[in-house]
Amino acid sequence: MRLIGRQPSGRYLAICVVAGVVTIWPVTWLSTSSWGAPPPSPTEKSAEAVRLEPVVVSASRIEQKLRDVPANVTVITREEIQQSPARTVDDLLRQIPGFSLFRRSSSLVTHPTAQGVSLRGIGPSGVSRTLVLLDGVPLNDPFGGWVYWSKVPLESIERIEVVRGGGSGVYGNYALAGVINIITRRPEARVAQAKLDLGTRNTVDADLMASHVRGPWGASVEGSFFRTDGYKIVREDQRGKIDIDADSSHETFNGRVEYTPSLASSLFLAGSFFHEDRGNGTPLQKNSTEAGYIATGGRLGTADGSTWQFTLFSHLQTFNSTFSAAAPDRNSETPALDQFDVPSTAVGANLQWSRQVHPAHLLTAGTDLRWIDGDTNEDFRFASGQLTRRRKAGGEQQLVGVYAQDIFTLIPRLQVTIAGRLDYWRSFDASRVEQDKPGVPPTGIPARDTPFPDRDEAAFSPKVALLYHATDELSLRGSFYQGFRAPTINELFRPFRVRNDITEANENLKPERLIGGEVGMDYTIAKNLLGRLTAFWNEVEDPIANVTKGVGPGTIDPCGFVPAGGVCRQRQNLGRTQIRGVEAELEYHPFVPWTLSGTYLFNDTEVLSAPNQPVLEGKRIAQVPEHQFTLKLTYTNPALVNVSVQGRYVGDQFEDDLNSLKLGDFFVVDLMLWRPIAIPKVSAGEVFLGVENLFDRTYEAGKTTDGIVTIGAPVLVHGGIRVRF
Repeated sequence: MRLIGRQPSGRYLAICVVAGVVTIWPVTWLSTSSWGAPPPSPTEKSAEAVRLEPVVVSASRIEQKLRDVPANVTVITREEIQQSPARTVDDLLRQIPGFSLFRRSSSLVTHPTAQGVSLRGIGPSGVSRTLVLLDGVPLNDPFGGWVYWSKVPLESIERIEVVRGGGSGVYGNYALAGVINIITRRPEARVAQAKLDLGTRNTVDADLMASHVRGPWGASVEGSFFRTDGYKIVREDQRGKIDIDADSSHETFNGRVEYTPSLASSLFLAGSFFHEDRGNGTPLQKNSTEAGYIATGGRLGTADGSTWQFTLFSHLQTFNSTFSAAAPDRNSETPALDQFDVPSTAVGANLQWSRQVHPAHLLTAGTDLRWIDGDTNEDFRFASGQLTRRRKAGGEQQLVGVYAQDIFTLIPRLQVTIAGRLDYWRSFDASRVEQDKPGVPPTGIPARDTPFPDRDEAAFSPKVALLYHATDELSLRGSFYQGFRAPTINELFRPFRVRNDITEANENLKPERLIGGEVGMDYTIAKNLLGRLTAFWNEVEDPIANVTKGVGPGTIDPCGFVPAGGVCRQRQNLGRTQIRGVEAELEYHPFVPWTLSGTYLFNDTEVLSAPNQPVLEGKRIAQVPEHQFTLKLTYTNPALVNVSVQGRYVGDQFEDDLNSLKLGDFFVVDLMLWRPIAIPKVSAGEVFLGVENLFDRTYEAGKTTDGIVTIGAPVLVHGGIRVRF
């Protein structure tokens, strides 16, 4: 295996070209957006709320009415997206109970490798235990499983479907805790729209989109730019000379073409290019990413009533990041690790068949596969003023799955869903090579060239769910499921560093397996009061966690030298963890212009067994708060002003596996004001003003062993204009 970085510039030029290529897929007629049409009267709004039955696709991979889905599903509509001051998808999703990233901070200032998503507290590390889809195609990073939330501009989203509860029965890998499907807006005839959003801390968010439909053809293009100076992420009383603003900027370009010759058939081609640069809070800590994506596929209905769908997609990406060791007074830092090239490539495909075989049976079956190749090229071990060692580690993975599902209407009010999936995972051509960096004095440390043995494993993930419509107002549901997640190339082979804390990879990690269930009800308590209650229980076998191995200063296996105040951790499989909890949601419409909603999550987590680290038994799972709730009040009066106020509470949690680093609870309030305006020669316009963290609450987002506390985002005021031609 070569010990030099790949040169990806040529392929990125190709990606840029491909991303702009026009495309083909079914034209889904969309209603005009809330700001793009004259405001409906209160009676029209009430009638529309009664008329429309939301249709979701994420729970079972086929279209179903929301009331017929035997799972806890939340749909964030286009209207709700525009009513939020959030600038990224992850900040928008924090209103969902149980949604969390590895760190409490927004993805705008968080290192990409800490942006893994979890639902209901399953998973105490940066990798995702939730499958994130973009129009049905995996958005999770193929190398590490985290999610680049900034890849998807909010202006491009039509709705987001969040399915909580095990989804491995039809989706397989990553869907341990559920599925998040981001569905983008489809082309419309002769439409162009633009948004300009300016805010404090030199924040700029600009988006331009154009689309057209002619006959069976539809096409759209979008360009998005974001920049912010960020803020100093270390708590004020602990800052030194090296602490600077954690700034970030990114650009996204999306292109899509759709071809729909008939209602039964369609094709599409879509692509995107994404570039991001970040400063991580000190002069020596930076990272950047370039990523390209292309997908094609289609849908075909046959004479026997079958529907066939296929998708073929590919991701190409490179990532680099630098890490440093800070002096105790934080007035100086020295290089610690330079991951100068972390390239990855992924290719995947899905083929699915569905058919209403009998009035009582809706059958679905399919297969999908994914091939991933990735490695890390990095320099480390600082001595004599430079990094002296070079390391290359990585390998390839294959994931293949087949699945089948039967949605069986036993009696008119009782629906049973039976699903099962068989997954095969293979890790191969993996190795770790270390040697002195070219051009430096010999270190005297022997070179290492370790090939890792090929590994493979199979897993079966069943699911059984029941939905009973007891009355027109009350529905009862329950489900039992198992899940599977294979370790990523990142977990197996890539170490990382957060200030003086070092986390090592582990090539011997085993896949995680989950068994769980839930019961719940959806109840229309009164005509204007809706309630939902869900109780869940999950156990994860062989969960992968960052396990503490020792505290510096000194040499600690497997991390090597750990500086004073630092800690050595390694990714390891624990024995078993348990996650139990209750979700409650209410939505109340006291009067036509007013909406009040609230959500609450109680999450009780525990490490049941950890044979390699018995001290962890009985501890809470790291990074999982016990209590979360949100309250939201919305007032809509387009003739005057529209107002949305949301408060979000997150209970205390532990930063580390030993439960020695506690992060306190916090409550933040966000505010959004918007109003349609008339602009000459513009079909629709809107002005808006948003305030995030309205009362400028300072709260803990992270903590290191030496006591350095990072904080969440302070108050951000931003506003702008949105126009549609």
